[in-house]
This record gives sequence, structure tokens and C-alpha cells, in this order.
Amino acid sequence: MFPLLKGKHRFEGDYVNTYPNDNAAVPEWSIRALALMAEHQIAPVPMNYELWFRYVSGQDEALNKEIDKHLEQKNINTAETLNNLYRHHLGKNTLAETALEAGDKLNSELDKILRLVQSTVGDNSALGSSVREASAGLTSKSSPSDIGRVVEAIMGASLKMEQHSKELEERLNESKSELESLQTNLKNARSEARTDGLTGVNNRKAFDEMLEEKIRRAQSEHSSLCLVMGDIDHFKSFNDTWGHRTGDQVLKLVASCLKNGARDADFVARYGGEEFAVIMPEASLQGAGELANRIREAVQARELMKRSTGESLGRVTMSMGISTFRPGDNSASLIERADANLYNAKKAGRNRVVLEGDAEADAPLAKAG
Repeated sequence: MFPLLKGKHRFEGDYVNTYPNDNAAVPEWSIRALALMAEHQIAPVPMNYELWFRYVSGQDEALNKEIDKHLEQKNINTAETLNNLYRHHLGKNTLAETALEAGDKLNSELDKILRLVQSTVGDNSALGSSVREASAGLTSKSSPSDIGRVVEAIMGASLKMEQHSKELEERLNESKSELESLQTNLKNARSEARTDGLTGVNNRKAFDEMLEEKIRRAQSEHSSLCLVMGDIDHFKSFNDTWGHRTGDQVLKLVASCLKNGARDADFVARYGGEEFAVIMPEASLQGAGELANRIREAVQARELMKRSTGESLGRVTMSMGISTFRPGDNSASLIERADANLYNAKKAGRNRVVLEGDAEADAPLAKAG
């Protein structure tokens, strides 16, 4: 028998990585998972049950640590927290499986169409043979009945071909609709896999892929490329003071300002935590700095209010650092220089933009507001 939970939530000893061979523990885990869900007012839906079942079983150390953290912060029962936990720890393969399943259906559908076309072509060849066989014996001395048989063969062949054509047309129309639906599902799955669930901007995976692509293009076309790295000032203190739900609203606000302020060609992403990035192809360093400064001012201009009480929560500010592409750069070097400039902006008093090439942070593009 497996050891009892330590305190209310966890097993004593080390975490385990797999389900045990002894299935006797499974009912106990189920009961404990449901009890914890009831205690913390968690909706008893399959996704939540899977999270808590894995939690009490101690299979995933990272998951257990994160749930413990949310339990301490008393924000475990929000839908957003639970969705993020599931997506991060248990849903990693869900989108990939969705895409693969859709791809399999797509291949199956195409295979059906090809078989139908091949069948129709084969039947038409057979029908042509039957007409040729029936007409091969016709001569100038053939009787009306001989000619009648050929006519019947031709009419029968034509009718059968018409039926197959209609069947093919109907099947192709059905397949077109099915293929369009599968393509939409694939597109949605790919989009979701590249989107940050909280803010709606691109996620870190999408950022890494896009930066690699834009660097390759800048190298091959000898074009300009700038990278903006931005960080919300004093975000941890804001979270500690007003709570994580309000902190999430701040992240959404900043993401909105970035999306609205960026150019159509720019790529906005949440880099991680309270840090965001903007990839700016074919942008001069000065132009990137001016755009970043406008975004910084837009963020600062938004006064936050607590909806329930109307209480002012103050204003949020951002610090930003910008690097520009140099021959021989890779993703790591471009990010490293942008981060260094971001650090200089923080060191110089925050709420400012520091460009690559500035002597140091005491002479930034934007002064503290």
C-alpha cells in the first residue's frame, strides 16, 4: 500500500514518475483527488480530475510544486489557473495529437477520392471494351437485331457512366466540405500551439521560430532587423500587493498596448513571465526606438482601477532594450544584447527605452516618466 498524503495534499518521500504496478492505490488516489477538489471548490470536470489525480499520485514533481504554490496563494480554483496548469503539464501533446489525427483523416479522405476515381476510370475502360466487343461483329450484312444489340450496349454503357459521374461528383462535393473542415481544424491547432493562453499574443515557441526565420532573411537579403525586449517594472511587487488575478489583467493590458502599437510587419510575443518581445523586420534602430517609446507611453497612460471598488491601483510602466542585427548574429546573440540594454534601462531608473549603441543607460531615448 502506498504511503498516506503528507498533510492534506501530498505523499511522503520522493515523487514517482509512473503509475505503480499495484492498482490497489488507484481507488485511494481517486477518493483523495475528489476530496481535494471539493475542499478547494474545484469543478468536478474530467480535466480538473486528471490534474488532481496526478497531483495526489505524486507522479509529476513540477506539477505538484506549481499546485502547492497556487494553494499557498489561494488562487488554485480559478478557471484560468487550472487551464494553464493542464495545458502546461498535461496538454503538451494534445495539440500535436489533434494535428496528427486531422492529418490522418485528410490522408484517408484523399485515399477514398483516388480509389473512386480509379474505379470510375476502370469501369469506363471496361464499358468501352463491352461496346467494342458488341460492335466488332457488325458488317454490311448485319441484321437489325445485331445493330440493336450494339445500340443497347452503347446506351447501357452511357447510362452506367452517367451514374458513376454523378456518384463521383457527389462524393467530391462531400470530400471538399470534409477537407475544408479538416484544414480549418489543422489551422486552429497550429495557431493555438503558438499562442500564449493568457494574453493572446504569440508564445515563446512561436517567438523562437520567427526570430530564426527573420535572422535568416536579414542575412540573405542584407536587410535590417531590430529586436525589442520589454519588461513590466516592479511586477512582482504589484502582484504581491494586488494579487495574481489583477497581475494577469496587467499582462493582458501590456500585451494589448504592444499589439496596438506595433506595425503590421512586427511580431509581438510574450517571452516569459512579465517579459515581452517585438521582432521588427526592416526597421532602423531609431525607428524601433521611437515605436518602443510610443508603446511605453501608452502603457504608462493607462490608470488601473479595481472594478469591484473603483479604487485606483496606480499606473504600470515598462522598461525596454533594443538590439539591431549584425552580420554573423544568431538568436542568442541578438537576444543577449537586447536583454543587456533592457538591464541598462532598469538600472537607469526604469520606465525608459535604451537603444543598442547608447553610451550607457544615463542617456536613453526616453526619460523616466
